Amino acid sequence: MDLGEFQGHIRRLASLPETPAPVVSCYLRVEGGHLKHRRVFTSRVEELKRSFAGEAAQQFEEALAPIERFLSVELHRGSKGVAVFSRSGRQPFFLALQFFVPLPTWIAADTLPNIYHLVELKDTYWRFVVLACSQDTARIVSVNLGAVTLDLLRERPELRQRLGREWTKEHFRKHRSTRTRQFIGDAVEALSEVMTSGSYDHLILAGDPRMTAMVRRVLPSHLAQRLSGVIRKPGRTEARDVVANSIESFAEAEHRESKAAAEELQRRLRIGGLAVAGTRASYWALKLGRVETLVMSTEYSPSPGWVCRGCLLDRTGQSPHLCPACGSRALKHLRIREAMLRMAEQRRCQVELVRDSATLRRLGGVGCLLHFRPGQRGKDRPERDWRRIARVPTPA
Repeated sequence: MDLGEFQGHIRRLASLPETPAPVVSCYLRVEGGHLKHRRVFTSRVEELKRSFAGEAAQQFEEALAPIERFLSVELHRGSKGVAVFSRSGRQPFFLALQFFVPLPTWIAADTLPNIYHLVELKDTYWRFVVLACSQDTARIVSVNLGAVTLDLLRERPELRQRLGREWTKEHFRKHRSTRTRQFIGDAVEALSEVMTSGSYDHLILAGDPRMTAMVRRVLPSHLAQRLSGVIRKPGRTEARDVVANSIESFAEAEHRESKAAAEELQRRLRIGGLAVAGTRASYWALKLGRVETLVMSTEYSPSPGWVCRGCLLDRTGQSPHLCPACGSRALKHLRIREAMLRMAEQRRCQVELVRDSATLRRLGGVGCLLHFRPGQRGKDRPERDWRRIARVPTPA
């Protein structure tokens, strides 16, 4: 599964029409073709069963059946995590995704699928290229969501040791140095072709410290700008070792980028730029389609909002007794975090999930970098100013 296909699955889930039937969302860790935490899964399923009654209980059982079948016969031995979504009823739905990176063991049932862990997976493990060099090999590996999608190995041509009458030791040393530079130059040229043709934005160097240092010195600017990390590890460059070592390094680079997004959010807020922060402001910026990047703390856990089943009016904050628009009492909880992620994916916004950010905690755990100023209006924008709709005060 390539990244484009994965993004398509997330958007499909984010746009799934809501029905009364529960959607079972399962995130599970896998090892050797089997569930790693089967008891946790079974216990959680039993807990969910007790929470349903009547027709909903039957629909839950019917949604669970294809999940059990999938887990029994279709797990790949190389998989480390799976995400499965299932719904029965008049509009049945089933989607099972397998990954080469681990997922938490987490199961829920609601009228809409829970996509948080998929968004987190996409944000953390994205796609990147590794150039791993040893003294005699150069390996180019592209990694997509933890899976190797390309593996190119170039071996260094043997250097004939023509010492004695043909070459002095000094001649041999100079020739070996020239051949090394040529070997690295060829590897960098192949790397450039791979990254350009595949539109990769991130590069990791790995392998022998001396070789990686030489590679860094000759990287053209368009590749040097994409360098996310260097793993200095002597020895041969086997593909399995390259991927295992580089995934952790890339995840750390993504963590730094996410923190940078939080700092950019704070900077824009201070200068009155294109940004908003806090639950209400962020929710309405997403709803009105004005968000470029949603920046969300992994600790963000807002109180539920509400939505009217009658007129579909939705709001953040505490639910009233009656819908102020239509007077209906048919109000239900709205999971704000999930609603924000759904809107972001539907509108193809970038999402940055940030760990351990004091900056983002001070700003309420969530914020948005905007396409244009909140007060701007256009032909396809609402006539009323969005801040007045959301009852959000204009920042000083």
